[in-house]
Amino acid sequence: MRLLFSVSCVWLFLVCLLASVPVPAAACTGMRVIAKDGTVAFARSMEFGLDTKSSLMVTPRSLSWTGITPKGETGLHWKNAYAFMGPDIFGDALPAEGINEKGLYVGAFFFQEPSANVHTEPADYPKVVSLLQIPAWLLGTCATVDEVRHAIKTIALSETFVKSIDMIPHGHWIVIDNQGKSIVLEITDSKLHAYDNPVGVLTNAPEFPWQLTNLRNYVNLHAINAAPQKLGDLTVVPAGQGSGMLGLPGDYTPPSRFVRAVFLSNFAKPVTNDGEAVILAWNLINNFSIPVGVSGEQDATGKTAYDYTQWQTVYDLTRHLIYFRTYDNQNIRTVSLDKFLNGKKSLFIPMVGVKATYQDVSGEAK
Repeated sequence: MRLLFSVSCVWLFLVCLLASVPVPAAACTGMRVIAKDGTVAFARSMEFGLDTKSSLMVTPRSLSWTGITPKGETGLHWKNAYAFMGPDIFGDALPAEGINEKGLYVGAFFFQEPSANVHTEPADYPKVVSLLQIPAWLLGTCATVDEVRHAIKTIALSETFVKSIDMIPHGHWIVIDNQGKSIVLEITDSKLHAYDNPVGVLTNAPEFPWQLTNLRNYVNLHAINAAPQKLGDLTVVPAGQGSGMLGLPGDYTPPSRFVRAVFLSNFAKPVTNDGEAVILAWNLINNFSIPVGVSGEQDATGKTAYDYTQWQTVYDLTRHLIYFRTYDNQNIRTVSLDKFLNGKKSLFIPMVGVKATYQDVSGEAK
């Protein structure tokens, strides 16, 4: 049975970085695409060191929720104004990310920084939303980025200690609406801040303002090849295509992925419509796929867990579509939220454990 707010499982929605037991530091990356016709798409990779067993959760307008407080007292009560859908983790009925019927996207990215600590006063419990519930709360109650900015001023936040990892997981969140407006929600000194996100990208640590400042170290990057240089009597020419991007970081650390995602998504040739936006989003996120074995973390006993790309999603915020594929099934599948707007209960569509099928085109030889 799927359990709403199962604390022992819910923490796993924040799967974009874990630092122990030994679950390796994850490497989630997300980036925005805006087409000339106004279509907004968002691509995201989900990395983790254990099988997430995710399903795509479709949630109706009528669903009610209760905020999780630090000691189990009753938190904020709210009811979905909008239907939404997004992947859950380990079969738990709480989304890691998703899109609602108004075209708002919210995605959680693990963010285990000291500045992200939260202190909750008992007097605030009636208006508490757990860090674990931020995507569900925003997707169910907000339609635009501007509404999100207002909503976060009305709640208090709470942390959840997770025994299985002996830690309190934290996150930060990217929010994008169907007009392309984007912010990052991030906690500093127990306060939730909304930062404008002019580049439409998010990875993990360190803090988002630092990530933007770090882009100054890469202002030399350009999509156009470098020009030949005269060095004494020697003319040095580029070795081949791509010399304008020489120096683009290629490792899997969050700062390097942030830089790579910003320049790739912003240098890519502009697209015209929704179909092209989705295609570009898939081609961009391809650059961040991590195969099993190349990114691992070892515990004190020598046991190694490998972080890898469990699944990737592309959202069409204009048409309310999700496209997804998994590590073991690279076929792209799609779901339309608009087909479920009159639903009465949460539904779940399998993501993992679905065998890949391959089209045999041998017979098309001419």
